[in-house]
Amino acid sequence: MLTLTIDGSEVQVADGTNLVEAAAKIGIEIPTYCYHPGLSIVGQCRICFVEVEGMPRLVTACSTEARDGMVVLTASQRVKDARAAVMEFLLENHPLDCPVCDQAGECYLQDYSIAHGLDTTHMVDERRTFPGLERRLIGPHVVQNQNRCIHCTRCIRFTQEISETHDLTMKSRGNHSYIDTFDGGPFDNPWSACAADVCPVGALTVKEFRFRARVWHLEDTDSICPGCSIGCNVTVGHLKREVHRFLPRHNPAVNGWWMCDYGRGLAQGIEEREVTRPAVRSDGALRPVAWSEALPHLVELLRAAPAARIVASANLSNEALYLVRKVLVDRLGLQVVVPVDPGSPRKVKDGRRRWVASVDAHANSTGARLLGLRLVDATELRRFVGGGDGPLVILDERAHPWLASYEARSAMAARTIAVSARHQTVLTRTAALLLPAASWVETEGTYTSSTGRVQLARAAFAPGAMAWPAWRLLHGMAVAFGAASGPDTRPERLFAEIAATVPAFAGMTYRALAAEPGLPVAVEVPDVG
Repeated sequence: MLTLTIDGSEVQVADGTNLVEAAAKIGIEIPTYCYHPGLSIVGQCRICFVEVEGMPRLVTACSTEARDGMVVLTASQRVKDARAAVMEFLLENHPLDCPVCDQAGECYLQDYSIAHGLDTTHMVDERRTFPGLERRLIGPHVVQNQNRCIHCTRCIRFTQEISETHDLTMKSRGNHSYIDTFDGGPFDNPWSACAADVCPVGALTVKEFRFRARVWHLEDTDSICPGCSIGCNVTVGHLKREVHRFLPRHNPAVNGWWMCDYGRGLAQGIEEREVTRPAVRSDGALRPVAWSEALPHLVELLRAAPAARIVASANLSNEALYLVRKVLVDRLGLQVVVPVDPGSPRKVKDGRRRWVASVDAHANSTGARLLGLRLVDATELRRFVGGGDGPLVILDERAHPWLASYEARSAMAARTIAVSARHQTVLTRTAALLLPAASWVETEGTYTSSTGRVQLARAAFAPGAMAWPAWRLLHGMAVAFGAASGPDTRPERLFAEIAATVPAFAGMTYRALAAEPGLPVAVEVPDVG
């Protein structure tokens, strides 16, 4: 460790720490445009100028490493004048379109023009424009407004260093330089929207979020991407019970600053539902009922038929899966399986630029394994569903793609089926009992990634309609079967039970999970699938 002084305050940092990060450690923000902690340092925007004692010229804080005994000034008059000059140059050609720019509210140019810019401009010439490069869809997810670009090259470096696809480049020269795809083709790598995330202005924006909501109206909730077993950390942006976007949330051990476009796209309509209330089939038609009737109906179904089989889901939280094992397996002795499916290969880079690949299309296959539940592939699932003649309870209509097929419907034609679901499928249309399930963003819980990290996902808002999260349904069943003492519980209490009884989760607490970017499980985790 080395010690330096920044604006009169001493700070200790590790060798190799630049002045931007050193200042941030004591709460001093040095403005940056081209600098991003996940990308290489180029020091070209110059807005991070600082004054270092003993150096004749101002230096860029992003490219200057801290030295023992260094004395740094981040707000001297020389620094203020230099930053004001940089801001004037950057705004020289920038369009005055903040009211209609989707980056408004998250734009570094807006923030720094107020904090570091001038009250006027010396610009008297006509502004430079890029005809044909405005509101241009350069790929399936990214829209380009080149007139707003400040040539920080963050997007280019992202495609070179993180996605390794080398899609974007700078074309032309000098004042006429602009961002374009290398070969003029579409910008369609699997992580393309991250280029818009790193853009500090409104030059690159995500098509799916454009003009949907102003960011200052959104509420943000920390969660986990449900797209695969990697468990990318995300921020859920929502407004009035509608999810507008997923943004990657920094976690150096899992997804760094990034996420794939597939996971990002899951935000669209994730809260929507077609199954709004419980229903019991009577005389061939579903009759809406209250939960006070539906839950006893499910309990009686299991009590009367010891041959009942349960299809759980690797989409469920650790807390829900724990209740599956505690109530349905240990207490009732029922046969329970958790389907797994490799799905499409997905990968993302962590904070050390190492690729992390998915091993399953579900978010919690590892959690199901560590909780002692039986995992099955598509072949075993078909055999399990087709075996026996007792009732079949499916706790998630999305537990496996096969469950949505007509083959599955044929295999269950003679069975009494209870399904917990959000959307209508071939199974829900013939179910004897239909239970409305909460969406991913409506339920809180923990999930275990395929890299062996237990992570907490917060609920963005309470379940809509009459939907219940799986842990609440299973706890209600636990009370009915005498496996739980209280009429209600919360995921936090269930997780405390898990930590006390399951070796892989020993020593973990909900509070620690809320404060840390995931905790490693206490045992080695083999591959899932």
